[in-house]
Amino acid sequence: MPADAPLSHGQLFSWREIARYPDDWMQDANLPTVWDLRGLPLARVENALRALMDRHEALRTTYHVVDGQPVQRVHESAEPPIERVDRVVPDRQDPEDTKDALCAVPFPMEGGLCWRGQLVTTDGSPVFLALSFSHLILDVWSINHLTDQFRALVADPEADAELGPTPSELAREQRTELWRERKEASERYWRRTLGDVLADPLPTLPARVKRNRIEATLHSHRLGGLAALAARRLGVTPPAVVMALVAAGLARHTNTDTVTMSLMASNRFAPEHHHVIGTMNQLIPVVAAVDPGSSLGEHVKRLHWAGTRAYRYSSYDFDRIAALAAEAAAQRGDELTHDCWVNQLFRCWFNYVQLDRQPSDPVAKTPAELLWTPLAQQYGQPFRVRVSVFNGRTSILMLADPTIIPAEGMADMLRVIALGVQVAATDPETSLKDLWNTDHKTLAPSLFPAVVPRPE
Repeated sequence: MPADAPLSHGQLFSWREIARYPDDWMQDANLPTVWDLRGLPLARVENALRALMDRHEALRTTYHVVDGQPVQRVHESAEPPIERVDRVVPDRQDPEDTKDALCAVPFPMEGGLCWRGQLVTTDGSPVFLALSFSHLILDVWSINHLTDQFRALVADPEADAELGPTPSELAREQRTELWRERKEASERYWRRTLGDVLADPLPTLPARVKRNRIEATLHSHRLGGLAALAARRLGVTPPAVVMALVAAGLARHTNTDTVTMSLMASNRFAPEHHHVIGTMNQLIPVVAAVDPGSSLGEHVKRLHWAGTRAYRYSSYDFDRIAALAAEAAAQRGDELTHDCWVNQLFRCWFNYVQLDRQPSDPVAKTPAELLWTPLAQQYGQPFRVRVSVFNGRTSILMLADPTIIPAEGMADMLRVIALGVQVAATDPETSLKDLWNTDHKTLAPSLFPAVVPRPE
């Protein structure tokens, strides 16, 4: 029987985050992907899948609770949890629909493998493989690496790949002297930041508690291209451009000059971690000053460097930080209404994910869309923004507690983000406060729709 091992920092963070989900929202922890198998021999596909499982322990890991603490159990071998289905694929949308249906099924946090797939064939010939992975074992970065390795193994069963430490190796290393300086530096950062984090006025919820939220997504093929142009002009990154505009909008709508943004860090900055197949993401808070009188360029650069500094401390033992937060709250005399530290420490978070390698076109003419989610996520943080870039299209998903930002405020924030990205690329000396005074009717329909729909 395999021995139990502690969780790495990334695994523990994912465990604590997912454990706060209400039971009927557990599928939110799933990450989907679909692989095109047309023209590939079935035996090559099956052998490549087994090779991936042999190579990567995350695909052979189950989670368990022992003496009240989560542990990982790495199995020496396991059968790929793949269902074989032979049928006619009626249209090009079928793989996406199959992937979405698979991803809608939650995984138990304990006991079983945290991934599954459906291999669809027609008359015995592979067509596609739909997959769903729990965030407990993988992040998006890892899925991209697995995709590349799968393709290489199908082409050449002897194909090798550069590998990083396994999650269990990383967990052991993080508890040794090798990580002592990083651990102490992260704790110092958190101690400096906790006062602002705990003073954040945004309301929080206990674990598993639900409340109505509103959620909108702005889709634009042009926005990501302009963000890239602005980033090159200002010497920053496209995520920093968008994040700075989110912070400015939140400050304006909550009538403050300081917001605490929690950034999602990949924690793969060290070369030895580039090829880790596992879950590494953690949130790190950034206290962001918003000066309406500064230029847009200055504001973006200031937040870019604040975020860059924070990323240095973004790999940490979540339970240790929760204990430090509890001590700080007691010293401040704060009367906390609950002890869900994931919600208490990360009231506003931002994430930017590039899902493929296709660049966005800064002059694309495709009309932008603004869509409201019929049933928004009802738990967790009161405000969050997730930016995803796929197939050249940038999608900015914004969720808010309507008592903080109502629907019209969210639409206004998304409009100003689109406008701000354009201004950052063309005239970054524009004053930040002037973004809200600009005639939004001049905003191209490729960046923001002329008619804003009402929430459903």
